[in-house]
Amino acid sequence: MNSTLMAAIIIITLSSFIIAKILKKFAKKASPYLLFAIADIIIGLLILGFSIYDFNTAEGEFAGILGELALLIGEPIVIVLLIIDAIAWYTSRKETKNR
Repeated sequence: MNSTLMAAIIIITLSSFIIAKILKKFAKKASPYLLFAIADIIIGLLILGFSIYDFNTAEGEFAGILGELALLIGEPIVIVLLIIDAIAWYTSRKETKNR
């Protein structure tokens, strides 16, 4: 696996956990799965905002390339993390109902 992709996966995942931990301070009774999903959505919106900003303000030969890379690398990682979070939530919920 490419080291750049691996670094992006690690950074986005750790950022999601850190933001979820911060959110837990404000919403003590909220589900950790919900907080992780909210953190992922926040990161996804930040990546999208940066990409739009880069598309509109960049000039020169490589105009908008950072925004394009952020969309091509960052957003799929966020989506996969959301899918994994949904699967973990569903599995946890199913096990709780069986008890």
